Amino acid sequence: MELKCVVAIVRPDVVEVLERKLGALHIHGVTITRVRGFGSHPNYFADDWTTEHVKIEIFAQAENVDALVKAIMDIAHVGAIGDGIVAVLPVEKFFRVRSQAEAKP
Repeated sequence: MELKCVVAIVRPDVVEVLERKLGALHIHGVTITRVRGFGSHPNYFADDWTTEHVKIEIFAQAENVDALVKAIMDIAHVGAIGDGIVAVLPVEKFFRVRSQAEAKP
């Protein structure tokens, strides 16, 4: 089975709803990190161009990625600048530190 990494950068206010949805989709692991940055529309008039967002990283089997991306997009979308981004990346290898062995997805 092929493994993918879904990376989403979204507004902090959608995280709680998104966590519940991920649980309903039986996603068994997620990493959530508070991040700061700016995209194609920075606020040049502010002292700090960056805004606070949340970065979500999820390793998922390839056949589950479309449903996962759709769930993230549906929850995070309000139609405004700053809604965020979603990227799907291939995973070449996946190791478990505890066993020091390559894990099979």
